[in-house]
Amino acid sequence: MQLGFTDERTLQLGSTTDAGAGLANARTAGASVWRFQLSWREVAPTQPPNLATARDPGWEGYRWTRTDEHVRRLASAGLQPLPFVFGAPAWAEGSGRPEASRTVPVGVWKPNAAAYGAFATAVARRYSGTYPDPTRPGTTLPAIKTWQAWNEPNLSVDISPQWVRKNGRWTPESPRIYRALLNAFYAGVKSVNPKATVVTAGTGPYGDLNEGDPRMMPVRFWRELLCVSTTGKVPKAKKCPKVSFDAIAHHPYPIGPPRRTARNADDAVVPDVKKITRLLPAATRRGTIRPAGAKPLWITEISWDSRPDPDGVSLEQQATYLQGALYVLYQQGADVVTWFNLRDQAPTPSYAATYQSGVFLRGSTPAEDVAKPSYTAFRFPFTAYRTRGVARLWGMAPAGGGVTIQARQGDRWVTAARLRAAGNRIFTGRLRVGQGVSLRAVWNNDTSLVWRTF
Repeated sequence: MQLGFTDERTLQLGSTTDAGAGLANARTAGASVWRFQLSWREVAPTQPPNLATARDPGWEGYRWTRTDEHVRRLASAGLQPLPFVFGAPAWAEGSGRPEASRTVPVGVWKPNAAAYGAFATAVARRYSGTYPDPTRPGTTLPAIKTWQAWNEPNLSVDISPQWVRKNGRWTPESPRIYRALLNAFYAGVKSVNPKATVVTAGTGPYGDLNEGDPRMMPVRFWRELLCVSTTGKVPKAKKCPKVSFDAIAHHPYPIGPPRRTARNADDAVVPDVKKITRLLPAATRRGTIRPAGAKPLWITEISWDSRPDPDGVSLEQQATYLQGALYVLYQQGADVVTWFNLRDQAPTPSYAATYQSGVFLRGSTPAEDVAKPSYTAFRFPFTAYRTRGVARLWGMAPAGGGVTIQARQGDRWVTAARLRAAGNRIFTGRLRVGQGVSLRAVWNNDTSLVWRTF
Protein backbone atom coordinates (compact mmCIF):
# COMPACT_ATOMS: atom_id res chain seq x y z
CA MET A 1 0.00 0.00 0.00
CA GLN A 2 1.58 3.25 -1.15
CA LEU A 3 0.84 6.45 0.77
CA GLY A 4 0.78 9.99 -0.51
CA PHE A 5 -0.84 13.41 -0.29
CA THR A 6 -3.29 15.54 -2.23
CA ASP A 7 -2.29 19.14 -1.53
CA GLU A 8 -2.61 21.84 -4.20
CA ARG A 9 -1.42 24.78 -2.11
CA THR A 10 1.92 23.34 -1.08
CA LEU A 11 2.77 22.41 -4.66
CA GLN A 12 1.76 25.90 -5.87
CA LEU A 13 3.92 27.88 -3.43
CA GLY A 14 5.68 30.67 -5.29
CA SER A 15 8.99 30.04 -3.59
CA THR A 16 10.85 26.99 -4.88
CA THR A 17 12.55 26.77 -1.49
CA ASP A 18 9.22 26.70 0.37
CA ALA A 19 7.67 24.17 -2.02
CA GLY A 20 10.79 22.03 -1.74
CA ALA A 21 10.62 22.10 2.06
CA GLY A 22 6.99 21.02 1.97
CA LEU A 23 7.67 18.16 -0.43
CA ALA A 24 10.66 17.11 1.69
CA ASN A 25 8.32 16.94 4.69
CA ALA A 26 6.08 14.65 2.67
CA ARG A 27 8.98 12.36 1.90
CA THR A 28 10.06 12.13 5.54
CA ALA A 29 6.46 11.25 6.37
CA GLY A 30 6.80 8.22 4.12
CA ALA A 31 4.86 9.50 1.10
CA SER A 32 5.73 8.25 -2.36
CA VAL A 33 2.76 9.69 -4.32
CA TRP A 34 1.55 13.27 -4.80
CA ARG A 35 -1.85 13.90 -6.36
CA PHE A 36 -2.62 17.28 -7.91
CA GLN A 37 -5.03 18.91 -10.32
CA LEU A 38 -3.95 19.34 -13.92
CA SER A 39 -6.44 21.92 -15.13
CA TRP A 40 -7.59 21.34 -18.69
CA ARG A 41 -9.30 24.72 -18.55
CA GLU A 42 -6.10 26.50 -17.52
CA VAL A 43 -3.81 24.80 -20.04
CA ALA A 44 -6.23 25.10 -22.98
CA PRO A 45 -8.16 28.39 -22.70
CA THR A 46 -8.33 28.59 -26.52
CA GLN A 47 -9.95 25.93 -28.66
CA PRO A 48 -7.50 24.11 -30.94
CA PRO A 49 -8.52 24.29 -34.62
CA ASN A 50 -8.94 20.50 -34.82
CA LEU A 51 -8.35 17.30 -32.84
CA ALA A 52 -5.01 16.61 -34.52
CA THR A 53 -3.71 19.97 -33.27
CA ALA A 54 -5.19 19.33 -29.83
CA ARG A 55 -3.08 16.17 -29.56
CA ASP A 56 0.13 18.16 -30.12
CA PRO A 57 1.62 19.36 -26.79
CA GLY A 58 3.69 21.91 -28.70
CA TRP A 59 0.63 23.79 -30.01
CA GLU A 60 1.09 27.49 -29.36
CA GLY A 61 -2.34 27.83 -27.74
CA TYR A 62 -1.44 25.64 -24.74
CA ARG A 63 -0.26 27.15 -21.44
CA TRP A 64 2.00 24.60 -19.75
CA THR A 65 4.19 26.75 -17.50
CA ARG A 66 2.52 26.01 -14.16
CA THR A 67 2.10 22.28 -14.82
CA ASP A 68 5.68 21.91 -16.03
CA GLU A 69 6.91 23.45 -12.79
CA HIS A 70 4.70 21.17 -10.69
CA VAL A 71 6.06 18.09 -12.44
CA ARG A 72 9.66 19.26 -12.11
CA ARG A 73 9.21 19.89 -8.38
CA LEU A 74 7.72 16.46 -7.77
CA ALA A 75 10.43 14.71 -9.77
CA SER A 76 13.10 16.60 -7.83
CA ALA A 77 11.51 15.51 -4.54
CA GLY A 78 11.32 11.86 -5.61
CA LEU A 79 7.52 11.79 -5.52
CA GLN A 80 5.39 9.98 -8.10
CA PRO A 81 3.06 12.53 -9.77
CA LEU A 82 -0.61 11.58 -9.92
CA PRO A 83 -2.41 14.35 -11.84
CA PHE A 84 -6.19 14.31 -12.06
CA VAL A 85 -7.06 15.98 -15.34
CA PHE A 86 -10.16 18.00 -14.68
CA GLY A 87 -12.24 21.04 -15.67
CA ALA A 88 -13.45 21.66 -19.20
CA PRO A 89 -12.62 24.95 -20.96
CA ALA A 90 -15.68 26.98 -21.89
CA TRP A 91 -15.32 25.90 -25.50
CA ALA A 92 -15.46 22.20 -24.50
CA GLU A 93 -18.68 22.38 -22.47
CA GLY A 94 -21.92 21.13 -23.98
CA SER A 95 -24.92 23.00 -25.25
CA GLY A 96 -27.70 24.26 -23.01
CA ARG A 97 -25.35 25.26 -20.24
CA PRO A 98 -27.20 27.00 -17.38
CA GLU A 99 -25.80 30.06 -15.66
CA ALA A 100 -22.81 29.17 -13.48
CA SER A 101 -23.76 28.50 -9.86
CA ARG A 102 -22.51 26.77 -6.72
CA THR A 103 -24.05 23.48 -7.83
CA VAL A 104 -23.05 23.82 -11.51
CA PRO A 105 -19.76 25.75 -11.65
CA VAL A 106 -17.78 26.44 -14.78
CA GLY A 107 -16.03 23.51 -16.42
CA VAL A 108 -18.45 20.68 -15.59
CA TRP A 109 -21.38 20.90 -18.02
CA LYS A 110 -21.44 17.99 -20.49
CA PRO A 111 -17.67 18.05 -21.18
CA ASN A 112 -16.77 17.06 -24.73
CA ALA A 113 -15.29 13.55 -24.61
CA ALA A 114 -13.49 13.73 -27.95
CA ALA A 115 -11.76 16.97 -26.95
CA TYR A 116 -10.87 15.51 -23.56
CA GLY A 117 -9.33 12.46 -25.20
CA ALA A 118 -7.27 14.62 -27.55
CA PHE A 119 -6.01 16.65 -24.58
CA ALA A 120 -5.13 13.40 -22.79
CA THR A 121 -2.92 12.51 -25.74
CA ALA A 122 -1.21 15.90 -25.50
CA VAL A 123 -0.46 15.65 -21.78
CA ALA A 124 0.72 12.07 -22.09
CA ARG A 125 3.11 13.11 -24.87
CA ARG A 126 4.41 16.11 -22.95
CA TYR A 127 5.14 14.02 -19.85
CA SER A 128 6.29 10.87 -21.60
CA GLY A 129 9.85 11.37 -20.41
CA THR A 130 11.06 12.14 -23.94
CA TYR A 131 9.59 15.61 -24.52
CA PRO A 132 12.17 18.46 -24.52
CA ASP A 133 12.03 20.76 -21.50
CA PRO A 134 11.45 24.23 -23.01
CA THR A 135 13.33 26.00 -20.20
CA ARG A 136 16.27 23.60 -19.92
CA PRO A 137 17.86 22.92 -23.32
CA GLY A 138 19.27 19.44 -23.70
CA THR A 139 16.96 17.93 -21.06
CA THR A 140 13.48 16.42 -21.12
CA LEU A 141 10.46 17.00 -18.93
CA PRO A 142 9.95 14.31 -16.25
CA ALA A 143 7.74 11.33 -17.03
CA ILE A 144 4.30 10.73 -15.55
CA LYS A 145 3.22 7.09 -15.45
CA THR A 146 -0.07 7.32 -13.54
CA TRP A 147 -3.05 9.43 -14.57
CA GLN A 148 -6.48 10.04 -13.07
CA ALA A 149 -9.42 10.92 -15.27
CA TRP A 150 -11.55 13.69 -13.67
CA ASN A 151 -12.76 14.10 -10.07
CA GLU A 152 -15.88 13.04 -8.12
CA PRO A 153 -18.16 12.52 -11.15
CA ASN A 154 -21.17 11.65 -8.97
CA LEU A 155 -21.44 15.28 -7.81
CA SER A 156 -22.96 18.10 -9.88
CA VAL A 157 -20.07 20.40 -8.93
CA ASP A 158 -17.82 18.10 -10.97
CA ILE A 159 -20.11 16.74 -13.71
CA SER A 160 -23.50 18.14 -14.68
CA PRO A 161 -26.21 17.25 -15.22
CA GLN A 162 -26.33 14.32 -12.84
CA TRP A 163 -29.86 13.39 -13.96
CA VAL A 164 -32.14 14.11 -16.92
CA ARG A 165 -35.92 13.95 -17.04
CA LYS A 166 -37.26 11.35 -19.48
CA ASN A 167 -40.88 10.25 -19.79
CA GLY A 168 -41.69 11.88 -16.47
CA ARG A 169 -38.89 10.10 -14.58
CA TRP A 170 -35.35 10.99 -13.55
CA THR A 171 -32.70 9.02 -15.40
CA PRO A 172 -29.00 8.90 -14.37
CA GLU A 173 -26.96 10.99 -16.78
CA SER A 174 -23.56 11.54 -15.13
CA PRO A 175 -22.50 7.87 -15.51
CA ARG A 176 -23.15 8.11 -19.24
CA ILE A 177 -21.20 11.38 -19.51
CA TYR A 178 -18.34 10.06 -17.43
CA ARG A 179 -18.12 6.75 -19.29
CA ALA A 180 -17.45 8.65 -22.51
CA LEU A 181 -14.89 10.90 -20.81
CA LEU A 182 -13.06 7.98 -19.18
CA ASN A 183 -12.94 5.93 -22.38
CA ALA A 184 -11.61 8.87 -24.38
CA PHE A 185 -9.01 9.70 -21.72
CA TYR A 186 -7.90 6.07 -21.50
CA ALA A 187 -7.49 5.81 -25.26
CA GLY A 188 -5.57 9.09 -25.41
CA VAL A 189 -3.06 8.17 -22.68
CA LYS A 190 -2.59 4.60 -23.91
CA SER A 191 -1.94 5.77 -27.47
CA VAL A 192 1.24 7.34 -26.10
CA ASN A 193 2.20 4.91 -23.32
CA PRO A 194 0.39 1.55 -23.29
CA LYS A 195 2.04 0.77 -19.92
CA ALA A 196 0.70 3.88 -18.18
CA THR A 197 -1.84 3.39 -15.38
CA VAL A 198 -5.18 5.14 -15.86
CA VAL A 199 -7.19 5.52 -12.65
CA THR A 200 -10.87 6.37 -12.55
CA ALA A 201 -12.02 9.54 -10.86
CA GLY A 202 -12.50 9.10 -7.15
CA THR A 203 -16.20 9.23 -6.35
CA GLY A 204 -17.54 11.37 -3.52
CA PRO A 205 -18.75 9.38 -0.49
CA TYR A 206 -22.29 10.75 -0.16
CA GLY A 207 -25.28 11.41 -2.35
CA ASP A 208 -28.76 12.88 -1.98
CA LEU A 209 -31.77 10.75 -1.12
CA ASN A 210 -33.91 11.98 -3.99
CA GLU A 211 -33.31 11.30 -7.67
CA GLY A 212 -32.80 14.53 -9.58
CA ASP A 213 -30.84 16.18 -6.76
CA PRO A 214 -27.25 17.44 -7.25
CA ARG A 215 -25.41 14.44 -5.76
CA MET A 216 -25.76 10.81 -6.84
CA MET A 217 -24.91 8.19 -4.23
CA PRO A 218 -21.56 6.64 -5.20
CA VAL A 219 -22.65 2.99 -5.21
CA ARG A 220 -25.61 3.91 -7.42
CA PHE A 221 -23.21 5.79 -9.73
CA TRP A 222 -20.91 2.76 -10.05
CA ARG A 223 -23.82 0.38 -10.67
CA GLU A 224 -24.98 2.58 -13.51
CA LEU A 225 -21.48 3.01 -14.92
CA LEU A 226 -20.69 -0.71 -14.79
CA CYS A 227 -24.23 -1.84 -15.68
CA VAL A 228 -24.75 -4.17 -12.72
CA SER A 229 -27.46 -4.46 -10.10
CA THR A 230 -27.21 -4.36 -6.31
CA THR A 231 -26.94 -8.16 -6.29
CA GLY A 232 -24.11 -8.08 -8.83
CA LYS A 233 -26.31 -9.23 -11.71
CA VAL A 234 -26.65 -7.46 -15.03
CA PRO A 235 -30.21 -6.70 -16.15
CA LYS A 236 -30.73 -8.60 -19.39
CA ALA A 237 -32.67 -5.86 -21.09
CA LYS A 238 -30.13 -3.15 -20.29
CA LYS A 239 -27.58 -2.13 -22.86
CA CYS A 240 -24.15 -2.27 -21.29
CA PRO A 241 -21.47 -0.15 -22.98
CA LYS A 242 -17.91 -1.05 -22.11
CA VAL A 243 -15.69 1.18 -19.95
CA SER A 244 -11.87 1.18 -19.83
CA PHE A 245 -9.64 1.76 -16.79
CA ASP A 246 -6.73 0.17 -14.90
CA ALA A 247 -7.61 1.05 -11.29
CA ILE A 248 -10.78 2.17 -9.52
CA ALA A 249 -10.79 5.12 -7.09
CA HIS A 250 -13.03 6.42 -4.33
CA HIS A 251 -12.99 9.19 -1.68
CA PRO A 252 -14.45 7.60 1.49
CA TYR A 253 -14.55 10.74 3.65
CA PRO A 254 -16.07 9.68 6.97
CA ILE A 255 -18.32 11.14 9.60
CA GLY A 256 -17.03 9.84 12.89
CA PRO A 257 -14.51 7.05 13.53
CA PRO A 258 -13.06 4.94 10.70
CA ARG A 259 -15.10 1.81 11.39
CA ARG A 260 -18.48 3.57 11.37
CA THR A 261 -20.48 2.69 8.27
CA ALA A 262 -22.61 5.06 6.20
CA ARG A 263 -26.26 5.38 7.13
CA ASN A 264 -27.52 5.07 3.54
CA ALA A 265 -26.96 1.83 1.65
CA ASP A 266 -25.56 3.49 -1.48
CA ASP A 267 -23.18 5.85 0.31
CA ALA A 268 -19.64 4.64 0.99
CA VAL A 269 -17.31 5.78 3.77
CA VAL A 270 -14.15 4.04 5.03
CA PRO A 271 -15.51 0.54 5.83
CA ASP A 272 -17.98 0.63 2.91
CA VAL A 273 -15.55 0.70 -0.02
CA LYS A 274 -16.25 -3.00 -0.56
CA LYS A 275 -19.74 -1.98 -1.70
CA ILE A 276 -18.04 -0.59 -4.79
CA THR A 277 -15.32 -3.18 -5.37
CA ARG A 278 -17.76 -6.08 -5.07
CA LEU A 279 -19.46 -4.82 -8.25
CA LEU A 280 -16.32 -5.39 -10.30
CA PRO A 281 -16.38 -9.21 -10.63
CA ALA A 282 -19.88 -9.20 -12.09
CA ALA A 283 -19.00 -6.42 -14.52
CA THR A 284 -15.86 -8.32 -15.51
CA ARG A 285 -17.84 -11.51 -16.16
CA ARG A 286 -20.30 -9.57 -18.28
CA GLY A 287 -17.48 -7.96 -20.22
CA THR A 288 -18.37 -4.34 -19.47
CA ILE A 289 -14.88 -3.60 -18.12
CA ARG A 290 -11.80 -3.34 -20.30
CA PRO A 291 -9.17 -4.65 -20.05
CA ALA A 292 -10.24 -7.83 -18.29
CA GLY A 293 -8.68 -8.70 -14.96
CA ALA A 294 -8.52 -7.46 -11.38
CA LYS A 295 -8.63 -3.71 -10.77
CA PRO A 296 -6.55 -2.22 -7.94
CA LEU A 297 -8.31 0.06 -5.46
CA TRP A 298 -6.98 3.60 -5.04
CA ILE A 299 -8.20 5.90 -2.28
CA THR A 300 -7.27 9.26 -3.74
CA GLU A 301 -8.74 11.49 -1.00
CA ILE A 302 -9.48 10.99 2.67
CA SER A 303 -8.93 13.03 5.85
CA TRP A 304 -10.31 14.36 9.11
CA ASP A 305 -10.01 18.02 10.10
CA SER A 306 -8.46 18.65 13.51
CA ARG A 307 -8.23 21.56 15.88
CA PRO A 308 -7.99 24.55 15.61
CA ASP A 309 -10.97 23.94 13.28
CA PRO A 310 -13.87 24.41 15.71
CA ASP A 311 -15.62 21.40 14.16
CA GLY A 312 -12.46 19.30 13.99
CA VAL A 313 -11.42 16.42 16.20
CA SER A 314 -8.54 16.68 18.64
CA LEU A 315 -4.99 16.24 17.35
CA GLU A 316 -4.77 12.88 19.12
CA GLN A 317 -8.10 11.71 17.72
CA GLN A 318 -7.09 12.66 14.18
CA ALA A 319 -3.98 10.51 14.52
CA THR A 320 -5.95 7.54 15.86
CA TYR A 321 -8.54 7.85 13.10
CA LEU A 322 -5.83 8.07 10.43
CA GLN A 323 -4.22 4.84 11.60
CA GLY A 324 -7.57 3.11 11.86
CA ALA A 325 -8.58 4.20 8.38
CA LEU A 326 -5.37 2.88 6.84
CA TYR A 327 -5.96 -0.49 8.51
CA VAL A 328 -9.61 -0.72 7.42
CA LEU A 329 -8.74 0.32 3.86
CA TYR A 330 -5.85 -2.16 3.76
CA GLN A 331 -8.30 -4.90 4.77
CA GLN A 332 -10.43 -3.96 1.76
CA GLY A 333 -7.49 -4.17 -0.62
CA ALA A 334 -6.45 -0.54 -1.05
CA ASP A 335 -3.24 -0.23 -3.07
CA VAL A 336 -2.78 3.54 -2.77
CA VAL A 337 -4.07 6.05 -0.19
CA THR A 338 -3.49 9.80 -0.55
CA TRP A 339 -4.31 11.97 2.47
CA PHE A 340 -5.97 15.32 1.77
CA ASN A 341 -3.45 18.02 2.78
CA LEU A 342 0.09 17.74 4.01
CA ARG A 343 -0.18 20.98 6.00
CA ASP A 344 -3.17 22.87 7.36
CA GLN A 345 -4.56 25.58 5.13
CA ALA A 346 -4.23 29.25 6.03
CA PRO A 347 -7.29 30.27 8.08
CA THR A 348 -8.60 32.71 5.50
CA PRO A 349 -11.31 33.76 6.21
CA SER A 350 -11.44 31.43 9.24
CA TYR A 351 -10.43 28.03 10.58
CA ALA A 352 -14.03 26.84 10.17
CA ALA A 353 -14.11 27.81 6.47
CA THR A 354 -10.82 26.09 5.56
CA TYR A 355 -9.35 22.62 5.84
CA GLN A 356 -7.26 21.90 8.92
CA SER A 357 -6.68 18.32 7.80
CA GLY A 358 -2.89 18.33 7.40
CA VAL A 359 -0.42 16.23 9.31
CA PHE A 360 1.45 19.48 9.98
CA LEU A 361 0.25 22.53 11.87
CA ARG A 362 0.88 25.43 9.54
CA GLY A 363 3.87 27.67 10.20
CA SER A 364 4.92 30.84 8.40
CA THR A 365 6.67 28.59 5.87
CA PRO A 366 6.77 24.81 5.40
CA ALA A 367 10.19 24.78 7.08
CA GLU A 368 8.49 26.16 10.21
CA ASP A 369 5.54 23.74 10.15
CA VAL A 370 5.06 21.64 13.29
CA ALA A 371 4.28 17.94 13.00
CA LYS A 372 1.00 16.79 14.50
CA PRO A 373 0.60 13.35 16.07
CA SER A 374 -0.96 12.36 12.74
CA TYR A 375 2.46 12.81 11.13
CA THR A 376 3.76 9.90 13.21
CA ALA A 377 0.55 7.99 12.52
CA PHE A 378 1.09 8.46 8.78
CA ARG A 379 4.78 7.60 8.87
CA PHE A 380 4.47 4.62 11.22
CA PRO A 381 0.80 3.59 11.58
CA PHE A 382 -0.02 0.92 14.15
CA THR A 383 -3.40 -0.48 15.23
CA ALA A 384 -4.52 -3.25 17.58
CA TYR A 385 -8.29 -3.70 17.31
CA ARG A 386 -9.56 -6.36 19.73
CA THR A 387 -12.09 -9.09 19.05
CA ARG A 388 -12.93 -11.58 21.80
CA GLY A 389 -9.82 -10.77 23.73
CA VAL A 390 -7.42 -11.04 20.78
CA ALA A 391 -5.86 -7.94 19.23
CA ARG A 392 -5.19 -7.98 15.51
CA LEU A 393 -1.85 -6.26 15.25
CA TRP A 394 -1.29 -4.30 12.04
CA GLY A 395 1.04 -1.56 10.94
CA MET A 396 3.44 -0.11 8.40
CA ALA A 397 7.01 0.29 9.57
CA PRO A 398 9.19 3.03 8.04
CA ALA A 399 10.92 0.22 6.12
CA GLY A 400 11.16 -3.57 6.14
CA GLY A 401 12.72 -5.49 9.01
CA GLY A 402 12.05 -6.59 12.55
CA VAL A 403 9.31 -4.90 14.59
CA THR A 404 8.85 -5.26 18.33
CA ILE A 405 5.41 -4.84 19.90
CA GLN A 406 5.69 -3.48 23.44
CA ALA A 407 3.09 -3.33 26.21
CA ARG A 408 3.07 -0.85 29.06
CA GLN A 409 3.55 -2.40 32.49
CA GLY A 410 3.66 0.17 35.25
CA ASP A 411 6.38 2.65 34.37
CA ARG A 412 8.15 0.50 31.79
CA TRP A 413 7.63 -1.04 28.37
CA VAL A 414 8.03 -4.80 27.93
CA THR A 415 8.18 -6.91 24.78
CA ALA A 416 4.82 -8.51 23.98
CA ALA A 417 5.50 -9.81 20.45
CA ARG A 418 8.10 -9.83 17.72
CA LEU A 419 6.97 -9.38 14.13
CA ARG A 420 8.56 -8.66 10.80
CA ALA A 421 7.71 -5.99 8.27
CA ALA A 422 7.90 -7.21 4.69
CA GLY A 423 9.32 -5.25 1.80
CA ASN A 424 5.99 -3.44 1.51
CA ARG A 425 6.47 -2.21 5.11
CA ILE A 426 3.42 -4.14 6.36
CA PHE A 427 3.55 -6.20 9.56
CA THR A 428 0.71 -8.22 11.07
CA GLY A 429 0.14 -10.49 14.04
CA ARG A 430 -2.18 -11.45 16.89
CA LEU A 431 -1.88 -10.89 20.61
CA ARG A 432 -4.15 -11.96 23.43
CA VAL A 433 -4.57 -8.84 25.47
CA GLY A 434 -7.10 -7.22 27.76
CA GLN A 435 -9.02 -3.98 27.44
CA GLY A 436 -7.28 -0.73 28.28
CA VAL A 437 -3.73 -1.96 27.59
CA SER A 438 -1.26 0.46 26.03
CA LEU A 439 0.67 -0.99 23.08
CA ARG A 440 3.23 0.44 20.70
CA ALA A 441 5.41 -0.77 17.83
CA VAL A 442 9.17 -0.22 17.66
CA TRP A 443 11.31 -0.42 14.52
CA ASN A 444 15.00 0.36 14.92
CA ASN A 445 14.99 3.70 16.76
CA ASP A 446 11.49 4.69 15.63
CA THR A 447 8.40 4.27 17.77
CA SER A 448 4.74 4.39 16.74
CA LEU A 449 2.08 6.23 18.66
CA VAL A 450 0.59 4.40 21.64
CA TRP A 451 -2.56 2.38 20.90
CA ARG A 452 -4.84 1.78 23.87
CA THR A 453 -6.93 -1.34 23.39
CA PHE A 454 -10.70 -1.16 23.73
